[in-house]
Amino acid sequence: MVFFSPESLQVLVVTPTLGQSPWLPLTVESVARLPFPCAHVLVAPAGAVAELTARFPHTRVIPEPGGGMYAAINAGLAAVENWRAFTYINDDDLLLPRFAEVMALARTAGPRIVYGGVRLINTQGRRIGAIPISPFPSLNRLLYAQRIEPVFQHGTVATRAVVEQLGPFDSSFRFCGDSEFLARACVAGIPFFCATKKVVAAFRLRAGQLTKNLPVMLEEHHRLYDKLKLPADRIAPRHRWARLAFRTANVPVYAERVARHGFITFGEQLARGE
Repeated sequence: MVFFSPESLQVLVVTPTLGQSPWLPLTVESVARLPFPCAHVLVAPAGAVAELTARFPHTRVIPEPGGGMYAAINAGLAAVENWRAFTYINDDDLLLPRFAEVMALARTAGPRIVYGGVRLINTQGRRIGAIPISPFPSLNRLLYAQRIEPVFQHGTVATRAVVEQLGPFDSSFRFCGDSEFLARACVAGIPFFCATKKVVAAFRLRAGQLTKNLPVMLEEHHRLYDKLKLPADRIAPRHRWARLAFRTANVPVYAERVARHGFITFGEQLARGE
């Protein structure tokens, strides 16, 4: 187990919430049980702040500023002064004990993004799959050039220097601001590190979540790629090699998806939910 002292690292976890999720207590508990010092900020509608403060006295609750989820996350980042690394977690997802392995690689003053594996769970908390990620961070730029996402927000940490270099999340995105932030970091040359392929977080699929709106999700992904001038003008052999390495490394993820859900894409799995 990895332990951290408050002097060496202050981790900020931001959770945007309406305060109505039945899984919010599990989310808060999963953050509280992490084996390192952590500040957890809930960003909620003004009318829910008092109630959430009473329910979760060891978290800080601030009113959301308006402008959507990513504006709320930016407000959470600005609400705490002394953090050195951050992640955000939805109000129905979980951080797992192995998240400490991600944090162990985030102990640096420089810009760095660290990530680990993520499992998909249903409303009862049972595993229903996993998210494909790149175990080879040196290939991530080549994957983004082909509009392949090698990293997802869940189970991912960014140091403060990343935000200072890139700026905050782009709140013009409703669905894909996290994807845009990570892709922007990679294009800017921010170092990425894969701490472990083992699961460090859990992403819950449920009815009514934003990821179920697949057409709008795809439209926003195209917009973020266009914004960052992706894909590459010319796909070279090294790009094809990166795609092959990514897909080969994720064969177990694809096999589990087919076994559980049939021959569908990851986006279709998110849209389908449970």
